[in-house]
Amino acid sequence: MEDHLKVTPVEGEERDGYYVQPLLKRVWAVQLDILKGIDTICRRHNIRYFGWFGTLLGAVRHHGYIPWDDDMDLAMVREDYERFRYYAKTELPMGWVVSEEYPTWICILNTNKFQLDQKFLDRFHGCPFITGVDIFCIDHTPQSIEDEELHINMFQAVNSLCLNWNLPEDDAQWNGVSKWSYLAEIEELTSCPIDRQRPVKAQLYFLADRIAAMYWEDGSHEMTRLTRFSKDRHYRIPASCFEKIIEIPFEHTMLPVLEDYDLICRLDFGENYMTPIRIGDHEYLKKQISALKKIYETEGKIFPECFNMTFE
Repeated sequence: MEDHLKVTPVEGEERDGYYVQPLLKRVWAVQLDILKGIDTICRRHNIRYFGWFGTLLGAVRHHGYIPWDDDMDLAMVREDYERFRYYAKTELPMGWVVSEEYPTWICILNTNKFQLDQKFLDRFHGCPFITGVDIFCIDHTPQSIEDEELHINMFQAVNSLCLNWNLPEDDAQWNGVSKWSYLAEIEELTSCPIDRQRPVKAQLYFLADRIAAMYWEDGSHEMTRLTRFSKDRHYRIPASCFEKIIEIPFEHTMLPVLEDYDLICRLDFGENYMTPIRIGDHEYLKKQISALKKIYETEGKIFPECFNMTFE
């Protein structure tokens, strides 16, 4: 850890009756930089992407971030998602990371650890934290009800086991059953053997992602976010909605969004999506601030206020 770090001051501001603290504005600035990196690769390879979840709502309602939001969400249809994931691993700036922790969802990170050297802080607006942009995959759905049920059941089973694999064996999630028993059931359900001599979670991740992509070229008329669709069968989007992308203002840049963004916003946030409801707990920032404070405490140093924020 360097002494006498110089961090350029950032002013907080009030937006829609909410005070946006300086650290949150630093995080936004880093995410916008990451967005530029993503956009560069997408333009180079003719890959389409668009705002999703809170980022889409922020663009539509606030022409930028929702004031109490601390992340950036993008989405791509499966065809573009596969191509972007391929190119990103070699074409992102040095030190950036493609995090593949959850099936059908990657995160582009500017680092994989705290960075407290002056060069990094100068490059990333005085923000020492791991900061990323989420990219979600939009998948094709089967055309028959029977195939849909099998598709969802297989994905749910493999995805759930993948997400919980590293939990201890005595965790309540396992209901007193060995996770290896669940693994055997997955192998029988999918007819895909899992190599016990290799990392199991990585194999489950790959399997869940391949199941999600099963109808990639099936010519289906509907698409969805499979993790949401497995819980809500009404979360269906006509494939035609993904044919036209427009750009709308977002902070100091332009953000690609689906032309029929009203349909997506109503699906995710309800009919009254233009009426703000303040939610969000900044959980990932809380954890990183807490961890960094412990590092400073261990070294007997005063924690810089510019790396801190208060939480309601």
